[in-house]
Amino acid sequence: MHKFLKLSFLILIFFLTIPNQAKSLDGLYFSEQLPTENGYLLLGIEIFTEKGKSFYNAQELRFQNSRGFEEVLFVGKITDLRNHFLLVPEACQIRATETWGKKMALLRRFDCDHIEIRLDLLPSGKFVLSESLLGTKKEVVLPYVLDHSVGNPVAVRFEANGMTTEGIWGFHLNGLGGKNPGWTWNPSKRHWEPFQGYRIGEGLQFYRWKRTFSN
Repeated sequence: MHKFLKLSFLILIFFLTIPNQAKSLDGLYFSEQLPTENGYLLLGIEIFTEKGKSFYNAQELRFQNSRGFEEVLFVGKITDLRNHFLLVPEACQIRATETWGKKMALLRRFDCDHIEIRLDLLPSGKFVLSESLLGTKKEVVLPYVLDHSVGNPVAVRFEANGMTTEGIWGFHLNGLGGKNPGWTWNPSKRHWEPFQGYRIGEGLQFYRWKRTFSN
């Protein structure tokens, strides 16, 4: 009995001294397609870790009836403040095109290292940004979280006025060259499945390619 109690005590000490490992933030995060006063926006964030530090690429697709399409791009570091995270950009730019499908041209770069966007985890388990990249929307919920390896071409497909039927926009895409994606994200099973055609239904659809192509 004495040996049993001693062994149990040692096992308890072992588990109590194991450091708590926080769940990695690495992955892709997307908002819903959000209406604005003159159009809509869609926001995505790619989070990855290098040498123990967290970084991000953030993209925001914006459509305005009077101006066409703009793409806002932020890159920077993530600071963990225990109860929330701060996304601090180091470089920012805006690209634009009047017609969807044409190559976006650089509109301007701007100083943004003074900007801090807060990332929180809601009680529901969903992530929320304190605001969109240009501050158009406050409290932007990111309900879509995808497993992802940094650099892989991933895109969301959605329906909207002014877009082609393809409606593809996302990360690390340099044109599709008429190629179908290799995988489809299954949100209920939370993993990638072999592509078997574009799905029809409510909500955003996500697809992954082996590589990108030039149109």
